Amino acid sequence: MKENQIPQVPFTTFLRYSLEIVKNPLPFHHRNFEEKGDLFSLKLGFLTNVLFCRDAALAEYVLQKNQKNYTKTQIQTKDLAKYVGKGLLTSEGDHWKKQRKLIQPSFHKKQLQALMNTMQDAIETEYQRVEVDKTMDIYPILSDLAFQVVVKSLFTKAATDKEIARLQYITEAAQRMLVRELRQPYLGWWFSISGTIKKHIDFIQEAREILRGIIHQRNAA
Repeated sequence: MKENQIPQVPFTTFLRYSLEIVKNPLPFHHRNFEEKGDLFSLKLGFLTNVLFCRDAALAEYVLQKNQKNYTKTQIQTKDLAKYVGKGLLTSEGDHWKKQRKLIQPSFHKKQLQALMNTMQDAIETEYQRVEVDKTMDIYPILSDLAFQVVVKSLFTKAATDKEIARLQYITEAAQRMLVRELRQPYLGWWFSISGTIKKHIDFIQEAREILRGIIHQRNAA
């Protein structure tokens, strides 16, 4: 290998382990890290490569010390944005600065303290679902906990239980679809022509209508 050349995992290897990756990609990436080192490139097609890094110093350099020299990939600005919209996570440039300015008041100490109280209440509620001395799947509990914290922090009592349940269903469906797109990029053509992506985009539009109704009700109160 040439000096400074990033080790690469070929597309054929990605395809060979595709079923394993769909179920759980972590073992696949762990093996690559053990074999290739703390930085490697995974080839996902003729023109697409994704870098995987677990080097803390490099991550700090890219994300903090020299972040202005890097841009977000289409995974964020396109794939993720079509489900969550163009917010802080998915936008860049002037639009990002505008969004950051709008959200700045939410980071005030008093606001964060209120958020901590909301989180504590949600944790205590979900904790009641944990059964002692019994093996159980913790994922649904943690998923519900995260969603309840977000909804209660944003809308307090403005949203009904039915609206919250529907928003959670749509959010989780969109998350699963995004994961499928990321783990199975070679099926992108099928997701498009089969209407699978359109179905989930329609879900997102429904969620936005619910959110607009909640906001309108809250403003009118």
